[in-house]
Amino acid sequence: MMKYFLFILLIILPAITVAQKKEIIGYYSGYRSNLKEIEKKGSADKLTIIDYAFAVPLPDSSGNIIPKLHSYSAYQKIFSSEMSIDGIADSSNQPLRGLLNQFRKLKIRHPNIKVMLSIGGWGGSTYFSDMALTPESREIFVNACIDMFIKGNLPVENNAGGKGVAKGVFDGLDIDWEFPISGGPEGTHYNPADRENMTALFALFRKKLDEIDSKLLLTSAVSGRVWELWKYNFKEDQKYLDWFNVMTYDFHGIWDTLTGHHTNLLSSEKDPDPNKESLDHVVKYLLDSIGVSSSKIIPGAAFYGKGWGNVDSINSGLYQPGLMEENKHYIRMKNYNDFTYLIKEGYQPYWDNLSMAGWLYNPGDKIFWTYDDIRSIALKSRYVDAYNLRGLMFWAIAGDDTMGTLVNTIYTRNMTDFMAFISKSGNKLPFIKIIEPDNSHNISEGSNVIINTNVQDKDGRVVKVEFFVDDKSIGYNTIAPFDWVWFNAEAGDHEIKVVATDDNGGDTTSELVEINVISQ
Repeated sequence: MMKYFLFILLIILPAITVAQKKEIIGYYSGYRSNLKEIEKKGSADKLTIIDYAFAVPLPDSSGNIIPKLHSYSAYQKIFSSEMSIDGIADSSNQPLRGLLNQFRKLKIRHPNIKVMLSIGGWGGSTYFSDMALTPESREIFVNACIDMFIKGNLPVENNAGGKGVAKGVFDGLDIDWEFPISGGPEGTHYNPADRENMTALFALFRKKLDEIDSKLLLTSAVSGRVWELWKYNFKEDQKYLDWFNVMTYDFHGIWDTLTGHHTNLLSSEKDPDPNKESLDHVVKYLLDSIGVSSSKIIPGAAFYGKGWGNVDSINSGLYQPGLMEENKHYIRMKNYNDFTYLIKEGYQPYWDNLSMAGWLYNPGDKIFWTYDDIRSIALKSRYVDAYNLRGLMFWAIAGDDTMGTLVNTIYTRNMTDFMAFISKSGNKLPFIKIIEPDNSHNISEGSNVIINTNVQDKDGRVVKVEFFVDDKSIGYNTIAPFDWVWFNAEAGDHEIKVVATDDNGGDTTSELVEINVISQ
């Protein structure tokens, strides 16, 4: 008589030890979520930086460009005990309330976190060009930022604010100028001297911050598109900045007539866009063509997706004509957390094993969604390690699910390893074979080697495939199709193997693929 034993195994792997601690940076918009959610999701002990977005450069009554906060949510709003990080409500007469008080409380409970103020953003960069135009205008703006956000001298409004009330809340400033020389949304000011003026702005910020504390951080969010990088003085700017937050998302969106990945890791020759942008494309360009230090580069992940309507089912919607229907504005953007519900509603998940990016498509609704999923997030985290980059950032914290899955994936470099096994006698072990690369492949040093597999299980399903190079694990995949990437391949002779585990706990190791990586 055959015996069955049911058991559940839940494994959350600890963080992988790496030679250098990596930054995990989440942008936080005060209009979208309660800070307390960061603790509820288990993300507070994993994040290293929270970038609070945004303060905005705006003219005052004298015409000087100074930074403006949304003062009500920042330091005037009264947080109830239910909303407060520590369960203690704000009082109406305390000078620092709102989000800044919550950031202060969060930092006390989680000393690993630093909080930075991000200035500008899409739609908030209208007056950057005017502000940076002259030494005098830069001096006025930088002094005002230092006074308000570093020294903590907030304008007194509604019985809140005052001298030094916010001192110590912010550990630095993030400059998010979108964009120098060309501008951003309609109405954004710009001129040909923006690039040089931006460098002068960074130099002044660095000087003023160092006069207070050289440990105060200064960073800048920059375009993630290679064709736009000429707008920045990267080699000069990196002297003043701790790092660049490279916005490697929004590669495609509703401005395109064809669907496509908006935050893909690798470039695909099948992408009809001639620019073929990707995280890898821009990072390699910054490293190899411009000479930016790897320690100054932090690429981005997207905790949100972008969609198109009226998309034909050819190629499951990928690279097909699509429209933004005016009566369906909800298609423009959704959080990662929303896609779980879309899958339950009949959207089918797909995976591009060339771009290392996922998407959703519903042939009935003819709607296509492009987004980062748990696989692409795990791969991006391992890419950061392979190229010794400073870390990984993302927009935005509110987009993660209630379990904090994506932040945990960045922290561990692994997908959540959850398996339900039915252990039974006579289990037929899975079959697995490496399809690519094979022994005949010529691979150049520094290449990203895509590993494709053929996986089968006759009496169940494969729930995990782990990938090894020279017997060292380079990660695992728990969602079919079971593809992975060996990043930045080292010169020499190497052996690749994969191990498939089925839902009965049985595992099979593939035959070895022996390859030679040619030195450049």
